[in-house]
Amino acid sequence: MTQGPGPNLIPLTKLTLSEILSGSLNSLRRMPKTLLGIGLFSGFIIGLSNIIATALVVQSGESLTMPELPNPSDVITQQQIQELVTALAPTLRVGVITAVVLFIVQAVTAGMFTHVVGNAIIGKKINVTESWKKTRPQLMRVIGLSIISFLLPTSAIFIGLFIGVALTGINSILVFVGLGIGLAAAIYCWIGLYVSIPTLVLEDSKFLVAFKRSFYLARTNTFRVLGIGIMGIITSQAISIVVSTPFALFAQSNAREDPTTSSIFMSSMGSILGYTVMLPFIAAFTTLLYTDLRIRKENIATDLDKAKNQ
Repeated sequence: MTQGPGPNLIPLTKLTLSEILSGSLNSLRRMPKTLLGIGLFSGFIIGLSNIIATALVVQSGESLTMPELPNPSDVITQQQIQELVTALAPTLRVGVITAVVLFIVQAVTAGMFTHVVGNAIIGKKINVTESWKKTRPQLMRVIGLSIISFLLPTSAIFIGLFIGVALTGINSILVFVGLGIGLAAAIYCWIGLYVSIPTLVLEDSKFLVAFKRSFYLARTNTFRVLGIGIMGIITSQAISIVVSTPFALFAQSNAREDPTTSSIFMSSMGSILGYTVMLPFIAAFTTLLYTDLRIRKENIATDLDKAKNQ
């Protein structure tokens, strides 16, 4: 049930980096049952997919241990490369399966986290059920926009690299020129789409409208979005590492030669708890950055204050 106005999650004015970071952490402290509850469920799904994929690989008789790398000073033969690829294939399969599940879960829960934090900004709280009801009609748009937000920067890099390779007949340096252009285009797309999910969710906008609005909000704040966005990713990863490291160390101490049931379980537990904290944190961080951009470009602080007092 939606509760009445409470203390602000953030000051309703232009935000600094420290205010965005503290607001993201405060959201976890103020609404642990909702945010960490959704995060725990998400982490469980991701961890379970990793356990199942790992178990299937181990049961098939394949090993997940890292192969011995060739000596860099020696000439690497085609056979050594083939053996290395074959040895890494099981680990890559597990990684790809886990990455796909992570992408889907993160896309689905992003809307829920955003609704929870969006309401908290104006001093209101909603529970898991309410956040799901608000997110469900937007789900396909959120997933579609998440896919585009991944494909555009990735495609830009590969297209730039492809152009560079295609022009190597003219000059070999063009490979690096093409890659540089691709990276620049990828960064531009990443910045422009960084707040696309909260734009779609909180404004309940159409797919293309959210796409354009996200670029519009970031347009005159390019370096701000770049710097703060990178800081958000670094901080979320650091939090995840701190939470999961004890479990990872325990797993490594019990699996020096080859993964065992207990080591796989402990490693997955660490990942689950890491995702439990990381996913809601980065969603809250992105939502607060979106709010800051709208305050700067559209001066919505007054509207937020009115909504808080309703």
